[in-house]
Parts: sequence; structure tokens; C-alpha cells
Amino acid sequence: MAITRKSSAHDTLIAWHDDARARLRHRFQPAIDEGDLPSGADPELLARYVMTVANGIAVQAAGGATRSELQQVADAALRNWPPV
Repeated sequence: MAITRKSSAHDTLIAWHDDARARLRHRFQPAIDEGDLPSGADPELLARYVMTVANGIAVQAAGGATRSELQQVADAALRNWPPV
């Protein structure tokens, strides 16, 4: 028999993730409107990008990556951030 209902913890984690991404998206839109980010930037894509990098860094940290290694990842992510 397959379980069709998601667990409460799973639902909570998804809601937390969606809320965090929405908050970033809503923050990025004024930055685009005010010229702090390029006018063609996609706030949803940028929010997903930040969440993906942050989650990946967290997984790497939990797996034993050093501060220096994590800093290199953050630096690489920032090099790919859209210039103004």
C-alpha cells in the first residue's frame, strides 16, 4: 500500500522553503526597480539561485567542508551574480 499523504515535517519544510524564496523574490523586485540589479533580471530566478547556493553550502558544511572551501563556493556564486 503506497502512502499518498506527505508527512507534516515534509510539508513544513516545503512551506519554509517557499516562504524564504518568496521573501527573496519580493526583496529583489525593488532592487531591480531602483537600479541595484539589472532591469532585465528575473527576481524569481535570482531567488531560486540564492536558495540553491545556500542549501548547497549548508549540505557541504554538514558534510565537513572547511570554511575556506565554503568561502570559495560563495565567491564563485557571487562572480555569477548579475552586474548592475
